[in-house]
Amino acid sequence: MRLAERTNELLILIRTGRAMTLRERLQLTVRLSIPAIIAQLSSIFMQYIDASMVGHLGAEASASIGLVSTTTWLFWGLCAAVTSGFSVQVAHRIGAGDLAGARAVVRQSMTATLLFSLLLAAVGAAISGSLPVWLGGDPSIRRDASLYFCIFSLFLTALQMNFLAGGMLRCSGNMHIPSIMGVAMCVLDVVFNFFLIFPTREWNLAGLTLTVPGAGLGVCGAALGTAGAAAGRGGGGRSGRASCSAICGPAPRRCG
Repeated sequence: MRLAERTNELLILIRTGRAMTLRERLQLTVRLSIPAIIAQLSSIFMQYIDASMVGHLGAEASASIGLVSTTTWLFWGLCAAVTSGFSVQVAHRIGAGDLAGARAVVRQSMTATLLFSLLLAAVGAAISGSLPVWLGGDPSIRRDASLYFCIFSLFLTALQMNFLAGGMLRCSGNMHIPSIMGVAMCVLDVVFNFFLIFPTREWNLAGLTLTVPGAGLGVCGAALGTAGAAAGRGGGGRSGRASCSAICGPAPRRCG
């Protein structure tokens, strides 16, 4: 609580135009950068989570995810880059006390990022069949690699909206929710993968036989788990409404 209060005190200095010492500037920079760092790390961790859990099914299943991992990071990075462009503009306007301008940028960002993510998803789905071939993948892993990347691409819109919501929350000074959601996304990925990747199996625990349900989708289950974690990260529209409320005040409908 004291950390949050201190961060709010520093943000008030910016909003009111008062002078800040070098130490205060560095403190605020570090505290506001933590959620962005966690967001980037979560994307890397989720790829490793998928590869490691699928690896229990065999080397080929793990290799199919590793083959397209660099391309998924590229698409993930493009979504983050678009969000950063709008986040910087909103942060500048909030810092200058121009809340009307900040609201205008938020409205534009929602439309622009939605269209961009839809275009990126279409491109990803279109090239998913040929991508493993372009990357020189073995014929035995091309099908799974293609399916994984296709499913990932189709959920890019949900990922983009979550990036945007988190960026706007950080711009308004709320660094706790984006940090928590980044960690929650990795936890959800593990949970979804556990039930989607592996088939129904029995566990013997202290002499008791437990039946653990599973979909047995393999690599497709890993892709769906990642997509589900991204879609459920901040409750979809609730994250967007929260970011609007943080910037626009008590009337978030003006942002939609």
